[in-house]
Amino acid sequence: MKERLNNELANELGNLVNRTIVLIEKNIDGNIPKAETDSALQKKLGLEKIRKHMQSLELHHAAAEIFAFVTACNQYVNEKEPWKLKGKELEKVLYSLADSIRIIAILLQPFIPGTSEKINAQLGVKAGLLEEAKFNLLKAGTKVKKGEVLFRKAG
Repeated sequence: MKERLNNELANELGNLVNRTIVLIEKNIDGNIPKAETDSALQKKLGLEKIRKHMQSLELHHAAAEIFAFVTACNQYVNEKEPWKLKGKELEKVLYSLADSIRIIAILLQPFIPGTSEKINAQLGVKAGLLEEAKFNLLKAGTKVKKGEVLFRKAG
């Protein structure tokens, strides 16, 4: 459990949310830019698989698919290196990440509702419904705000 907490929750999800919010605050005054989610990142989300697993009550498989997308988002950050980008290219990457995190928060709601609420608060959005787990629904101009650390690493 400790290893899973440290690896999946703190290192993967917590770090993704923190890095994205900090980059948006630092580079574009904390406002979600006007852009669309990168189609390459969209293809990484197995939404139909997640829905199928949830309907079959195979929750461990659904959670695994969600965290596979979290991992893909972290890989996207490492590949795109947004700290080196400027202008529209930077805005597209940051929008893509923020929109993906919004969807992740929706998908994780049944598993870790308190964490989903914290993520939504940092993104400046209300809790979404499963039907809203679609890309490009995050409104430009939404103000993000870094919050408390989502997960503390277990000792």
